[in-house]
Amino acid sequence: MRSESVHLLPSSIYNVYSERFYVLFIFCFLAFNQCLIWLTFSPIARSTQIYYNITESTVDLLLNWGPIVFILCLPLTYILLNRQNGLRYCVMLLALIDFLAALVRIIPLVITLPSSSKFTSISLSFLHIGQILNAICGPLVMVPVSQLSCLWFASHERTRATTAAICASNFGLTTSFIIGPLIVSSPEYLPRLLYVHLALTSIACILVMIHFPAQPLTPPSPAAELLITNSMSSWSTLAQNIRQCLTTPAFLLIALAGGLMSGVLGIWTSLFDIILKAENITEQQAGWLGFSATTSGIFGGLCLSIIADRPRFQHSLKTFILSSYFICLLAIIYFELSVHTYFFNEPILPSTILTIGLSTTLVGLCFNSASSLIYESLAELMYPLPESLSASILVQWMNMVSLLVLFIAPNRAQLINVIAFITIMTCLLMIMFARFSYQRRDEDQRRPQENSRHANIYSESQPEDT
Repeated sequence: MRSESVHLLPSSIYNVYSERFYVLFIFCFLAFNQCLIWLTFSPIARSTQIYYNITESTVDLLLNWGPIVFILCLPLTYILLNRQNGLRYCVMLLALIDFLAALVRIIPLVITLPSSSKFTSISLSFLHIGQILNAICGPLVMVPVSQLSCLWFASHERTRATTAAICASNFGLTTSFIIGPLIVSSPEYLPRLLYVHLALTSIACILVMIHFPAQPLTPPSPAAELLITNSMSSWSTLAQNIRQCLTTPAFLLIALAGGLMSGVLGIWTSLFDIILKAENITEQQAGWLGFSATTSGIFGGLCLSIIADRPRFQHSLKTFILSSYFICLLAIIYFELSVHTYFFNEPILPSTILTIGLSTTLVGLCFNSASSLIYESLAELMYPLPESLSASILVQWMNMVSLLVLFIAPNRAQLINVIAFITIMTCLLMIMFARFSYQRRDEDQRRPQENSRHANIYSESQPEDT
């Protein structure tokens, strides 16, 4: 394991290791697979209904298992993650369970034929089990992102590492919009997609079982040092820490804003096929719109995280988030004026695939760009509490919102558009009134200075050699 010296200040050195990139790659691969499998059927809803002879509501339920199971499994994930070597255990569980999820969905194709009268009933049982297993992996993907970046990366790399881990999940969603309709050009090709998922999860599982380190040999920053030394957690400690978070007004405002934005707009993007049906946009075109929105968000998030990690902008997270949300608001207004709504029988602005695509791409660019900054803002605000705690509360709220929107969604496409608009307005106001602080970054700067001062005092107190 090759180490590199990181100079936080001229007199302090922390080590980072090249292995951190392998750790991040493996985690991103697993996050990509988990989201790819979660969104298997929605982008190809029409083909799924024909192949399995099921209704649209059943396809929606396969998607809904994600937030339903997530809410139940999240506390267990937090406790496991904050045990000794918790990150390694979480990643191993993630790799194994997601492989089983992909495998289970293949079983009906082996034991029966689509022409069988029992094919639908047999397949549905295994499909639900597979989606539930994949949903168990949701917290294992979303909770560790900011804690992994703190544990393995230097303070000036953390935002980029967190963004990469989040973008991997988004890229899984993006890829689902494309490879689903691309592979399943007609209903009989649906099994091919399931076999692709099985192959990907098999590769990821093998890589994790071969090698995935628990933690670096030495911490890359003072925050990582605290994280390593305070790695044990319990239910009582968890309850106390949650209470501390929920009684902090700034945390509530930022977490609610981030959870609402990700929960509502994430589902809004995944339901383009249903929302844009009235605009005569095909399933394949809706897939490309979803791809464009999420891909632009990945690009924007990576670019914004690079800027946010620069010393000059390390205390500018609020400015970046506000700017992103404001542009997102303008884009969603343009979108609303380009489609059918509750308020107008016909679109006010020219409604073409190009105009709709531009507005959805801009929405995706802005709200996804700010997502990783929300994670980092909460970690900074609640330090020295574990990064996984603030992330847990954020993603719990996010999934509760997603679940509510998914239950509203059937046959209410225009209502979802209105909810998305109201959500952005509300979240913009929340961030505007939230008071940001940067306790973790300030501590990363203070600790080395203090250690250096103590070292100088010690050296001056030693007798000189004669």
